[in-house]
Amino acid sequence: MHKRILYSVSVIAMSAAVPAWSQTAESQTPVQVEELIITAQKRSEKSLDVPMAITAVTGESLQSTQSFRIEDFVGKVPGLNIIGVGGFGTQLVMRGLTTGLYTVNSSTAAYVDETPYSSNGSAGLSAFIAPNLDSFDMQRIEVLKGPQGTLYGANALGGLLKYVTNAPKMSGFASGLDATLTAVDGGGRGYNLHGMVNVPVSQNSALRLVAYSNDYPGYIDDPSRKLSQINQNTVSGGRGSFLYEPNESFSIRFKAAYQKRSWDEANSVDVNPGTLSLVTGKKTFQSLVGNPGNVTNQLYNVTANWDLGFANLLSSTSRVMYRSYLGSDVSQSYGVYLSSSVFPLFGVPPYGLTIQQNSRMQATIQEVRLSSMGDGPFRWQVGGYYANQDSHVDQDTYLVDLVTKSILFKSPYPFVNTGGFYNSQTYREYAVFTNLNYKITPTIDVSVGGRYSKNTQKFRENGFGLLGGDVVLEHPSSEGVFTYSADARWFLKPDLMIYGRVATGFVPGSGNNVPILAPPTLPRSYTSSTTTNVETGIKGRLFDGRVTLEVSAFDVKWQDIQITAAFGGVSTTLNGGTARSTGVEWGIGAKPLSNLTLNFNGAYTNARLTENLPTSVNGLSGDRLPGAPLWSGSFSADYQHPITDSLGGFVGFDWRYSGKREGDFTATGPRQHLASYQMVDLRAGLSAETWKLTAFVRNLGNKLAISSVMSSTLAGEYGPQSANIYQPRTYGLTLSANF
Repeated sequence: MHKRILYSVSVIAMSAAVPAWSQTAESQTPVQVEELIITAQKRSEKSLDVPMAITAVTGESLQSTQSFRIEDFVGKVPGLNIIGVGGFGTQLVMRGLTTGLYTVNSSTAAYVDETPYSSNGSAGLSAFIAPNLDSFDMQRIEVLKGPQGTLYGANALGGLLKYVTNAPKMSGFASGLDATLTAVDGGGRGYNLHGMVNVPVSQNSALRLVAYSNDYPGYIDDPSRKLSQINQNTVSGGRGSFLYEPNESFSIRFKAAYQKRSWDEANSVDVNPGTLSLVTGKKTFQSLVGNPGNVTNQLYNVTANWDLGFANLLSSTSRVMYRSYLGSDVSQSYGVYLSSSVFPLFGVPPYGLTIQQNSRMQATIQEVRLSSMGDGPFRWQVGGYYANQDSHVDQDTYLVDLVTKSILFKSPYPFVNTGGFYNSQTYREYAVFTNLNYKITPTIDVSVGGRYSKNTQKFRENGFGLLGGDVVLEHPSSEGVFTYSADARWFLKPDLMIYGRVATGFVPGSGNNVPILAPPTLPRSYTSSTTTNVETGIKGRLFDGRVTLEVSAFDVKWQDIQITAAFGGVSTTLNGGTARSTGVEWGIGAKPLSNLTLNFNGAYTNARLTENLPTSVNGLSGDRLPGAPLWSGSFSADYQHPITDSLGGFVGFDWRYSGKREGDFTATGPRQHLASYQMVDLRAGLSAETWKLTAFVRNLGNKLAISSVMSSTLAGEYGPQSANIYQPRTYGLTLSANF
């Protein structure tokens, strides 16, 4: 809901062909916070006119603050949090709706333009698959708070994060470069290289290409293996887009994107249970063997638009692919447990244990949408949706020699390792949806929408060896889900609106993970989880546009929570009762001077259980949900001043705050309590018509900010726990140019 505020910073700093300070007073427009056009409701609208809580961060703002990853800008978006799992993935959490690290389905959907980049089910790694795409040359990132099940379907139970890419432009050749050098306090050095080129191919076609290569420095050591900066990681990739418009009524756009993220170790440090203090007093992570990994994201899309006169017809055909590899040393939990409890039964000496996991997901998605045109009193949308998803997770376990710290019996043949699981899942979904809007008076209108989704699934598990149990199990499931939305808005003035909204969302159910020796009472499937959100808010401009105000109050009821629990001694997924999230989100933007922009965003989110969870999970009614701070907020200030007619200087300040949070529910003792943190970023530089030089410091106070803690899943805790942390104090210098 705060998109203009963030946009205004970038407009002043980046978008003008001639610097703002070189304009004469007569040519300057009135001082106002800029407004943004967004596509949250799958049609272009002014941000202030959309009756829901939305934050949009523009590409210019992302680039000017070097925010190319989700973790770089998440603190500026009210109601959005992340639960980090190192390099492997990032779980997006909206309005506190999560059951923790081990939730089976993501409650927040991710889109890239018209393409959903989400998955369903445990074999699809749904909770962690949201793409952390490099945001260079993005037009904007839209964050929609609250359920979006009517227009966006599955996984938008709590909200939606949407990347909107820049389309090719036929108006002329353009290019951009961005080069950054960084250094982390107590760690290494890194770089970010980005480039863009826009080429008109003909009068009615154009091509846009983006490429990048990033090296993020490490700052965590492993003294036990005599290694330093073990969490250094790289991100490289690119995007291509070709737009063809043979006439004014038809256009077709081809898009492709590829990104690979690789790391030797994740951003995890060893902490003491309870206090979460650093075990060695420094940022260290000790393991017997390495924990390397990589994630590859691919996306291909063809979007066609036809102007039929009475309506616009859109067809979006997508292919998305995800691959990941993760090595995990679990010797402190499973390894010690097996060595002390299981191995002696077979006369086997103590060993460590490592898990090698390969995952892949691919999906074909088709959406067709027909939308009315014009500004008449009645507007409508109807559409159909189809998704065909296949997912696989292959886990192999190997013994680790405690003396040589080497993996034993590593082989592509499963019968020579300790055992594991090869899981696969198919997911097919069909959906139809509609949205209707009627203008009752020139200042009052109402909208209603509905969506019916039908899915069929099949979960297949192959287990082998000591840990797998040599089983082949197959569990099908099917389900139909109806979601709806309704809203009303009243324009008190052309630039001031109040609204009310009711909306629902869901994540699908599935066949369950049921081992052959599981008790007969263990559920063979679990049902969909749903939310119902009631929201009211106000949006508008005050003081002749110098101030923008956006405030929303919400109440979300969460039914049939999906949670990982122990049932008869077996770990599985269950529906675990109900929860509720109530709160307020706000954003205030101001331009008291033509060269000064201020932003203040924040959220109060009280997300808690309203029913007890299964006893093995140890969650009671009234307990707060994991990872969501009660209070969070951010403040930024950007100031510019001319130095000469063609050269300007600028300074910027960002402050972010996250309150105390609770760790995952656990059956092995009290939950972890994550401390609050606040971080300050500074930047300053020079800017001319075609280039910009920026020096910055991120996390000025060098705060140890923990995003999540991974606890052992077995009875008893063994040794230190792993905490995922944000990057320490980082210095950087960026040179960017546009031609």
